Amino acid sequence: MNSRNPMTNSQIKTSKGAFRNPYKGFYSIWIRDFGSLSFLVLALLGLGLTALTLLTQPEKVEMINLTLGMTILSVSTSVAWQFIKLTASEHAVLIPHYRTQVMVQSISVFILMSLICYIVFESTEQKSIGVLMLFFSIGMGFIYACLIKPQRFNLSVFVFVFIPLAPEVIVYLPEAVVSYLVLLPVLLGFLIDRQLLRLSWNDDARAIYLNGIETGWMIGPIAGQNRWFMKLSRYLHPASYFVGPMLGMILIAAPILSVAAIFLSAYMEADIPVLMVLSQLIIMASCLIHWTRVQRWRSAETLYMLPNFSGKTGLISQFFNSQLRLLAVVIVIMSLISLISAQFNSQITLMVGLHVVACTTWASGLALAFGCMSRSVLQVSFSMLVVIFSSVWLSTSLVTLREDNGLSLGYYWGDLGLLLLMAVLLVISKNKLWKNGVACL
Repeated sequence: MNSRNPMTNSQIKTSKGAFRNPYKGFYSIWIRDFGSLSFLVLALLGLGLTALTLLTQPEKVEMINLTLGMTILSVSTSVAWQFIKLTASEHAVLIPHYRTQVMVQSISVFILMSLICYIVFESTEQKSIGVLMLFFSIGMGFIYACLIKPQRFNLSVFVFVFIPLAPEVIVYLPEAVVSYLVLLPVLLGFLIDRQLLRLSWNDDARAIYLNGIETGWMIGPIAGQNRWFMKLSRYLHPASYFVGPMLGMILIAAPILSVAAIFLSAYMEADIPVLMVLSQLIIMASCLIHWTRVQRWRSAETLYMLPNFSGKTGLISQFFNSQLRLLAVVIVIMSLISLISAQFNSQITLMVGLHVVACTTWASGLALAFGCMSRSVLQVSFSMLVVIFSSVWLSTSLVTLREDNGLSLGYYWGDLGLLLLMAVLLVISKNKLWKNGVACL
């Protein structure tokens, strides 16, 4: 009988006030999720490049459009991933207000990014907002496509192909079409809202989400059992054990896409920061190794039981050697792409190429060293600060190169010092890995 009694005033107040802060748990939902974080870091990289261009060469409207496009599409992909994770989680219906939290936070992140992009647009000399609206249409269209069919998230890599193409498409569109292009994001926003009202648990989304948990979900589809990816993964074993074929996919696909971007940039006579983006992707791949190790720490026992190692000491030694092999692969990739880029850009000299290679190497090595020392997802997340620091270091040096047609000796001495620091920390971190046993972090 008591269950039929109406709620008291205190109970009503409690239920009404239970959901006071929709942004509670933002760090856990967005930052601790490497899938979301990887795209947000790319968006921050785009904003950083935009700010540097505005401060140094505000007349470079084409460059600003490209970096804003990178920001818009990165945030859109991160939002799409959050919606997929929401539909993949059975507990989304059971936890009060969880769905509302994710939706409010996703919409807020997208709106904040939109406001920043609009402010940047107003501060430039651009006459048409068409390119910006086209990027918004592509990003929102991708979100809507993933809401309808989650498997389409596997095609996220192709979304970024539109970054250099969108400005060229606008040139060939009639002015009447460009004028009404602002209506397309509005229509897509309405369709996304309708789809969110019908959002429910989806088995396909669960499969995509589980793959993301296993691989850390960087940009690109799951590689599967491609023999080239698997060969590279075996070469980097056991460092690649927790990541799977995703590590091989990044290290093979990223240079191929970079070469394509270099040729496209030369054809369009656009200044696409290929070396900058490639460097950040490779550093993030290095972070991914220990992020997945911490996420899947129970799998370390299975790795330890393999007949490849002579006890814990042998496992740690081989893991350390595989990290060194990864750094060797990083050096080869960055050297090759720098050499190809130098054929189309006279500013990329031998010394500049050495600076780019050194910057990527010490940042990747520091990410691996700090990752070995990490005992929790929070600590691994802090190791991601290496990505931001290296991004600022490399971007400022490239801006200096563009303005002064050369680099100061400070950058080279800085690279040398950081390489020495990387070497010391790598040796120290070797004894920190599985210090309390393989069954523990």
